[in-house]
Amino acid sequence: MATAAVTSNNTAVAGSPARAPGNSIVIAGDRTQSRMAAHRHSQRVRILKIGLPLAAVATVAIATMNILGNAGIGPSLPPIEVPQIVADNLKMHNPHYEGFNADGGRYWVKAETAQQDLKSLTAIHLQGITGELTDAKKQKTNLVAARGLFDNNTNVLELYDSIDVTGDGGLTAKLTRATIRTKENVITSDQPSTILMGAGQITSNQLTIRQKAKEYTFVDNVRTHMKAKEAQPAAGDQSADQALPFGKPGEPVDVEANRLDIDDVKKTAFYTGKVVATQAGATMTAPEMTVTYEGSVAPEGGNTAKSVPQDAGNQGTKVKQILATDTVVLKQPNGQTATSHTALFDTISNTAVLEGDVVLTQGDDKKAVGDRVDYDQTAQTMVLTGTVVVTQGPNVLRGRRLTYHRTTSKMQLTAPADPSTGIGAGRITAHFMRPSAKAGAQPADDDQDSGGGISFGAAFKSDPNSPYDVVAEKLDVDDVAKTALFTGNVSAVQGSISMRSQELTAFYTGNAGIGSSDGAAAAAGTPASLTHLTARKKVVVVAKDGQTATGDWAEVDVKKNLTTLGGAVVLTQGKNIVNGTKLVIDMNTGEATIKTEPTATSGTVMTSRESGGNGEVFKAERPSAVFYPGQLKKSKIQADSWQVRTSP
Repeated sequence: MATAAVTSNNTAVAGSPARAPGNSIVIAGDRTQSRMAAHRHSQRVRILKIGLPLAAVATVAIATMNILGNAGIGPSLPPIEVPQIVADNLKMHNPHYEGFNADGGRYWVKAETAQQDLKSLTAIHLQGITGELTDAKKQKTNLVAARGLFDNNTNVLELYDSIDVTGDGGLTAKLTRATIRTKENVITSDQPSTILMGAGQITSNQLTIRQKAKEYTFVDNVRTHMKAKEAQPAAGDQSADQALPFGKPGEPVDVEANRLDIDDVKKTAFYTGKVVATQAGATMTAPEMTVTYEGSVAPEGGNTAKSVPQDAGNQGTKVKQILATDTVVLKQPNGQTATSHTALFDTISNTAVLEGDVVLTQGDDKKAVGDRVDYDQTAQTMVLTGTVVVTQGPNVLRGRRLTYHRTTSKMQLTAPADPSTGIGAGRITAHFMRPSAKAGAQPADDDQDSGGGISFGAAFKSDPNSPYDVVAEKLDVDDVAKTALFTGNVSAVQGSISMRSQELTAFYTGNAGIGSSDGAAAAAGTPASLTHLTARKKVVVVAKDGQTATGDWAEVDVKKNLTTLGGAVVLTQGKNIVNGTKLVIDMNTGEATIKTEPTATSGTVMTSRESGGNGEVFKAERPSAVFYPGQLKKSKIQADSWQVRTSP
């Protein structure tokens, strides 16, 4: 049965066609389209109920297959190409970076190209680098390198290949690798480098430059060449050949060491580790050496565009002092060698001081030792003090102060008082070996009997090979005249015979000087060898048995072993006295002959010492004697050993 619905409003039923306004009646057959729409909706719902679970299962299956494929189980899906960002595609041209330091300094870095390192976003690879570091005093350091790496986070610049670092005042560095901490203004390198400064050139395997503190450190295989600031000595200048043993003004210095630390504020360069310094052929070795200079290794500047003069090396620094410590060895080109604990060379005052166990050697057999030696180039002197011992072969000199004058080749040995230690004035000693001689040598022809004389026994006999030992207050040696003058209560002993006088001159051949400018010739020459001695002023000769001979002068022929006394000669033995004008003593045989020279006009004075020496005094034209048999018996000399050799 048909059913009808009635509505009383004017609103159309949803999904039904519009109807005319007003009240109307709708019949059931008019809902066909609504049922069709509902049917389509129901179909879509049923499809989604089946499709959605299937899609989820398929997704899980695909994911599982992909995981298994990556693990090597089952078939794998082909890789999916994902577009990547390549650093080569992110190249910057002419980048510029700059900043300021806390102390007011400034830095900037430029490059031709820059590439960001995507693995480390703070690192930038640079090509064609230039840069500038300016400290608080406006001193600039310029950088040039082929390539580098800049860390934007730490402000550290790594430079590679063909690196040039230049600074105001002439500082230039040639490096193969360098690390620059821009904010700290510090440059380091662990590769071989060459540094050119106002002071000269420095090469090393490692370096650190601290521009703010003006400190420079060089490590491993350090080589330096310090330029000469002053002009070289003129040709023919004598002082050039007789200058200081090291640290000569106007001469460059080359130094090798394991490490060098330069403090340009304190003006010091400190070398350590097997230091070897050379200058003008002289070589000095020491564990440590400090060079004090004036000027700056990298003088301050304020304008980078300001050109550096060609003679910047001469305007940079000047060596003031060189101090070597802890076992110093100096070798001169002339063969001289000096060793000491410390050595100080002052190029301003032209002086040098070596202290502590000083040993000076020249050749194979010449050596001088002491506590301290002072060189003075202006005065051209060398002074050795302390316990001074000078040896040349078997010859030995001892004293407390040895002064050598280079220009005159004169030497003086004394033993002055030392107020600092309370030691009073002393005496110098000399030990000379005489040339080898055969015993029994005869006197020269002119010393044979030349007139009347009295011959005595063998009391003055001495070993001809015995050395001469001399004690005096002072010794002056003239190595040009080949003389050695002893003064001040001189005592000379040869074997069993001694001689006293106020002056004694020793004549020699060969070379006796130490520290001679012509050291090579001195070392190669003949050692000093005595030829004869001359005594003056109150000469006294004493034999082993107490016989004494006095005179105004004495001559000793060292080769012949012959002694001659002259002047007012007096020969005594106990109370027995003989006066004459000449006494000849042959120390080979011990025979002594007193006589009067033919030219004497005053005659011979004979004196008896009986009753306290107030005996009879008389003159004679020939030597004669007054003997006391009792005195002869008391001595070991027989009466017949004193005899007149000529007839009256």
